[in-house]
Amino acid sequence: MLKVGRILATLLISGLLATDVVFGDTVEPANVILFIGDGMDEHQITMARNYLLGPEEGLLAMEQLPVRSSAQVQTLLENRPDRFTFIADSANSASTLATGQLTSTGRIATSAGTDFDQPTILQAARESGFLTGLVTTASLTDATPAAFVAHTAHRNCQGPEDMNRPISYAPPSQQCAIDSKQQGGPGSIAEQLIDARVDVLLGGGKKYFAQKNHVGAQLLDQARSHGYQLIDHIGQRDASDQPRLLGLFSPGHLPVEWIGSGDRKAEAVELASGKPVFATPFGCLKNPRHNGIPTLAQMTRKALTRLSRDPSRGFFLMVEGASIDKQAHRRNPCGQIGELSALDSAVAVAREFAKQHPGTLIIVTADHGQAGQILPLPDNYMALTESLKSPQYPPGHYAVLKTRHGDLMAVGYATNAPPHGGWEQHTGVDVPVFLEGIDGQEVPTLMSQRDIFRLMRAHLQLP
Repeated sequence: MLKVGRILATLLISGLLATDVVFGDTVEPANVILFIGDGMDEHQITMARNYLLGPEEGLLAMEQLPVRSSAQVQTLLENRPDRFTFIADSANSASTLATGQLTSTGRIATSAGTDFDQPTILQAARESGFLTGLVTTASLTDATPAAFVAHTAHRNCQGPEDMNRPISYAPPSQQCAIDSKQQGGPGSIAEQLIDARVDVLLGGGKKYFAQKNHVGAQLLDQARSHGYQLIDHIGQRDASDQPRLLGLFSPGHLPVEWIGSGDRKAEAVELASGKPVFATPFGCLKNPRHNGIPTLAQMTRKALTRLSRDPSRGFFLMVEGASIDKQAHRRNPCGQIGELSALDSAVAVAREFAKQHPGTLIIVTADHGQAGQILPLPDNYMALTESLKSPQYPPGHYAVLKTRHGDLMAVGYATNAPPHGGWEQHTGVDVPVFLEGIDGQEVPTLMSQRDIFRLMRAHLQLP
């Protein structure tokens, strides 16, 4: 594992600032860029590589990072915080990455059962003089970005209007009213994002920032008073008199980059005359609803440019590809693949940045696993049907994609039963970890998500 103690001792003896890393004869500020592919387990990566590159055309940008590991995803029970459950959500898993501590599903950087705030790496970095940023294709108030700044009992506490709205499926210990400003709490996630004065915030969720707080002030006006330049187009020029940047490019989550031809998704296999009837193959197309929306690579480049303007200061940046997960829930393989491709393009941008800034640690990982598996093609099931004299077909929903190279790839979803199971569920797998910039230190082949937090904290030399 990473020899953190030796690194710390070396830096203390040499008298270097906590934000500096030595490379040859130069001293570079330490930076961390954490990429989170929401729901991006190995199956989703393999699906994307197969579609984009084929089986023999090379690796994705994230797979070219020189160090690879896997991380366990650990989740506590809300009513029994001394016990584990084996399926996470984005709230608790992102909270673990952000804080190095475990919690229960739904919680945003607060402890299971007891609701204590768990300090985050972004907050520690800011207190130590680093610049900070969050970039996402979701609403900025969504679970993953929220976990790096906010502290709420539940992920649904996104805007001021949510704070007195009951959450029917959450226990009393996870209702938003606990954290409302009227009750002396920190307020909604949107309010906490602004109050935290994160240097760069880019994503969706404008509808939450358009809401008014408990004293009747619109959050967008509050953001301006906190030094934020507000932009709704990625090409807008930076304002020299405003130290912070808030880009809101959609009322909610950003539209996905790809859709299936004819807007097709996976479908349930039908039976006719005792035999399965499979839908015809389809390919993926650019989503016209994404026109005018910045790509994740563009937002990442904008954030890196902004955060590196002061060469004497390092930064912490979290970049999320949010809709890999959201499209898997909807059984939309083209949506998944397009969003993973978008994240991979952003990783390529970060790698180019790191070539010029050698103090940069890049980590690419996921918060949890998702539905979506590569399955046999229809011919296989039809042959078995003929051989066994009974219909053989996959359960759940099924799609056959025609890849960029003309090959066929079948994808299945079966974590929730049709016709009433309209939402696929997360899966309890380990998630991949790709790293670059750890100076040849050893990384275990299997770590926990808490270890990812420790790697980032060690690189930035945070207390």
